[in-house]
Amino acid sequence: KKIDDSNYEIDRSLVEQVLANPMQFSKGARVVPSVKNGKTAGFKLYAIRPNSAFAKLGLSNGDTLTSVNNMELTSADKALEVYTKVKPMTITYSIR
Repeated sequence: KKIDDSNYEIDRSLVEQVLANPMQFSKGARVVPSVKNGKTAGFKLYAIRPNSAFAKLGLSNGDTLTSVNNMELTSADKALEVYTKVKPMTITYSIR
């Protein structure tokens, strides 16, 4: 549920679904590098499925993810590095 432009409330069941099957989560959208001036400047999201976790998080077709926790997504290797760094982090959501 969208609270405002930067805050969303999600159901616990969505969190449990993503944690139980991260590969299924990745099928919710097509993710491609966003290239500017010959360099990767994030990753664009396309073909977001309406009931996917991406959609439920408020992301839309054409959105570009440029950073996560102030770590820039400048290559596929960097995205993997970011994933491994944030994976063990605690993230706080408002779960109803």
